[in-house]
Amino acid sequence: MNNALRSATASTGHDRELVRSYPYRSACPSDVWGELIGGRELLFAGYTNYFLWSQVPAFSETLRQKAGEGCRGAVPGR
Repeated sequence: MNNALRSATASTGHDRELVRSYPYRSACPSDVWGELIGGRELLFAGYTNYFLWSQVPAFSETLRQKAGEGCRGAVPGR
């Protein structure tokens, strides 16, 4: 993509949708996963989210607690 097209289509500033990106999962700092599951809604899209149970300490308990607090969750295609 040339620079003119990129600047015309890429959002910049505080309201941008893409905040950070990593070329592959192992490049993502492990604390990011904890931040992502801290929200009010969880969306598990894709078939490779199994790693959360090994990457995030006490992930099952965290999900149980969040569900008890009213957190909404979804697993599309299941």
